[in-house]
Amino acid sequence: MAQSSLLPARNYRLETFGKVSLTGGSAGSLSHQRRRLALLTPLAAAGKRGLSRDQLIGILWPEAMGDTGRHSLEQLLHAVRRALGESVFTGTNPLVLNAGVISSDVNDFNRALADSSLRVAVDVYAGPFLEGFYLDQAAEFERWAATERSRLETRYCEALSRLASEAESNRSFEEAIGWRRKLVETDPVSSRHALGLMRALVAAGDQTAALQHSRIYEALVRQELDSSPDPTITDYVASLRAGTVEVARPSQPIAPVHVPQPPPENVRQSLPAPMASVPTTPRPHAPPASNQRRAWAMGLALATTVVIAVIFAARRNNEPALDENRILVVPFRIAAADSSVAYLAEGAVDLIVPMLNGEAGPSAIDSRSAISTWNRITRGREGTIDDGRAVARELGASLILSGSAVESNGQLQITGSLISTAGGSSRALPSVTGRADSVDALLRRFVAQLLARQSNVAEGSIDAVTSQSLPAIKAYLSGRAAYRRADESVAIERFARALEIDSTFALAALDLAVSTGKLLRTEICRNESCRVYSIVPGMVSMQRDQDLFDRGVRLAWESRASLGRRDLPLLDALRGATYPRESSARETLTNIIRAVREAPDRPETQYLMGILLLYQGDALGLTGSRADAISAFRAAARLDSSYLAPLVGLVDAAAFGNDTAGVRTAAILYLSRDASGPTSDYVRWVLASATNDIAGLRAIRGRFRSLSNLTLDHIYLTAQMSGVGLDDADSAAVLLIEHAIDPLERSIALRRAQLLALNRGRPAEATRMLRRVDELRVSGYTFAQFAIAAALYGDGEHRVADSAARALGLALARDTIGELKPDGIRRISVAMSLHSLWYLANGDSTRARPATAWLKRHSGTQPRNRIFVLLPEMLMASRQRRLDAAQLRASVDSTLEAGCCELPDFVSLVLAQAYEDAGDNAAALRVIRRGRSYWPPRSLSTHLREEGRLATGLGMNREAIEAYTRYIALRSAPEASRRGERDAIRQEVVRLRAMRKN
Repeated sequence: MAQSSLLPARNYRLETFGKVSLTGGSAGSLSHQRRRLALLTPLAAAGKRGLSRDQLIGILWPEAMGDTGRHSLEQLLHAVRRALGESVFTGTNPLVLNAGVISSDVNDFNRALADSSLRVAVDVYAGPFLEGFYLDQAAEFERWAATERSRLETRYCEALSRLASEAESNRSFEEAIGWRRKLVETDPVSSRHALGLMRALVAAGDQTAALQHSRIYEALVRQELDSSPDPTITDYVASLRAGTVEVARPSQPIAPVHVPQPPPENVRQSLPAPMASVPTTPRPHAPPASNQRRAWAMGLALATTVVIAVIFAARRNNEPALDENRILVVPFRIAAADSSVAYLAEGAVDLIVPMLNGEAGPSAIDSRSAISTWNRITRGREGTIDDGRAVARELGASLILSGSAVESNGQLQITGSLISTAGGSSRALPSVTGRADSVDALLRRFVAQLLARQSNVAEGSIDAVTSQSLPAIKAYLSGRAAYRRADESVAIERFARALEIDSTFALAALDLAVSTGKLLRTEICRNESCRVYSIVPGMVSMQRDQDLFDRGVRLAWESRASLGRRDLPLLDALRGATYPRESSARETLTNIIRAVREAPDRPETQYLMGILLLYQGDALGLTGSRADAISAFRAAARLDSSYLAPLVGLVDAAAFGNDTAGVRTAAILYLSRDASGPTSDYVRWVLASATNDIAGLRAIRGRFRSLSNLTLDHIYLTAQMSGVGLDDADSAAVLLIEHAIDPLERSIALRRAQLLALNRGRPAEATRMLRRVDELRVSGYTFAQFAIAAALYGDGEHRVADSAARALGLALARDTIGELKPDGIRRISVAMSLHSLWYLANGDSTRARPATAWLKRHSGTQPRNRIFVLLPEMLMASRQRRLDAAQLRASVDSTLEAGCCELPDFVSLVLAQAYEDAGDNAAALRVIRRGRSYWPPRSLSTHLREEGRLATGLGMNREAIEAYTRYIALRSAPEASRRGERDAIRQEVVRLRAMRKN
């Protein structure tokens, strides 16, 4: 008999923050066994949910096949039980660490955050997770540990920030100082943390300490970054010394950000008519503005369907013709005593290209395309003039700029030549010499010589588009390199660092906005606190990234005079005409297409266009949008073979189309270029799910808890859109709730879990999720709004919705809604519309009238949600066959097709019902098909079921079978109350297939 089975349970303590140690009882016998400790740490981080045996095998022995991994795990479990007692684990699969036997700091930390006990959480956190702990030959464990370490540190910093903000709101400035000092300890050279601490010190009346910290910060920045302090710090210090600083009121943010409003612009509401197939072939200079306007007028006269077909036609594979106005900048040759200027080899390309923007001479090929093609052709050897000509011919440039940089004794000399792609002509440019720490100024002088030779343009007309700081340039170039390899988190950090050093660095600001990727923003509010999320999967991120996006857009807008014609449309697309309010999908796509037209050789804009087409094309009524998205992704990949994001887009597009061969091709291509990057786990999951790779799925699921929120969010979407791996979508939804750090973020995660439960045919589970949202008090009418919407068109629980509608009716009758600001009216108008529609659906027009009257009374104060005012009236008019019914339907239809409003899925279902009531089933089917691709996948199963029903009625049996089959996949594990409907649709598919055979 094993001796340990006779021992009583002992209390052990596992410490994972700042160190790894196991104390208590006989822990000493285990503390030196790294593999055994490595088993305990993931279980401790998992808490009471535990980990399955497959998950543990995936973390510790991912390469083990079959019984080998299970045998290794059993041996390790046996050894731990012998050392710590049989009761150390509870359960068999999943395994859970028995908290009564062994406690852990990481479990205490996670539990404290879940309970909103932020003070307890930050007290528990004693340093980075598993700091200094490693396993030999255990890459998967190291990857899991690194991901978990980053996630826990982020949650720690967010907890500190919240504590500091709460203390400042309560005017407890001494307490706020303590929290902000801890934040400074996490990143001493962060200007944001430094400024927050200084403001707290000043608010507490200790201006001397604030000035002292500014000196400490300045010394650290100069020592660590070889840079001057951020202008926000120096400006604040100057204000302190001048005595002009005012203490912020508690209701104000500590570091308020002013977003200047743009000048009024004409915003086009329909898709433009750009060049055929968004060509990579460079074009001559644009005509004058008046000619452009005439060209626009002619183009817009074409039918929209023709425009869309032309925009996204297939590319020609032949080499583009050489354009006399295009120039290729190739990597420089570097000669230096040390490596201090080695970054200029490719960095000079990144810095020179924005200066050659076509406004005063030739327009440069995008730096990413130039570097990628150069590297592919030279294959790592030193390039020649012939290599340069081969690259230029491929990219369509008639000129090549070749240069060299020679450093000696702190002086840098830059020389170069202009070379004709066609051969025969080569012209040397005057060299420029100056201090090695003034690279940008030297390159400007160098480019000025080029422009003067080519276009007789005076030097003073060249815009300043780069930073005056060498550390800022280095940070920017490092960010560009990170972005090329799809490491957005590093790119964001580098671009942000460049702006901390030099806030006027316009290119860094624009690239920061691009890398944070806040396309198609939507706002979610809790009381007066709002958070903006992107509706594009993989771009949903924390508030920190939203703040950085805003900073990038703001600084780029303030310095827009430094941006060229190629850059401004991209800024317009990211910013939108109503910034900081969200833009419609059609407006954003229009601006992105304009950005593609102005810079057809820029991979980022091709990629962003593909993203919009893939996730919003169907919703905008564009025919063949998935195929067009694939074309855009391929175009981006051709322009830069090292750019990984388009390859993920190809994976998504293939997965959405259930194209297993396409998934395999795109995923293998991606993983051949990046096997360990931040997106690789998602790609592995898609590949394993599509090909039913059991071993691959086991390895991914083994580290599921350590996957980033972006990866989990992407899995949540793709599983539903493809109908494959839906159990993993369930797991992802649970983990997103668990990872949420504050009530607003948790409410978003719970709402997504509710949407998933409805799609999966689990109305009772959906109600439970919604009640948890209601407990967070995010909004006074959230529960009623979503409960009614779910019951009307999402298979939600009827009794729950009826109770919510009655409560909402009482609030309306008692006039307890009160006076509201426009934003409050906008949000409540949705609930009022749903209240009216609920009673109309149940044949009780009397109870529907008060809400309808309220909507009409407030219709002029909330134009952004005017569509919800129209819905009840449109439905009644269609049922009564009134003369104004067609006009109301057309108004709602056009607004929806532009990419409108909150709950667009619900609007599409109401509109389809109105069309059906009017006898126009073909229009109803068109609207339903358009509504299938809303993100997050709201009412997807309802749309699929309705599509199948309407298509059957119109004799479109093939389309009906396709929709019903996707519906059945979503409903693979419904609650008992929904199994009958699912089984009936299965029988309908059998009948329809038999009809097709006959």
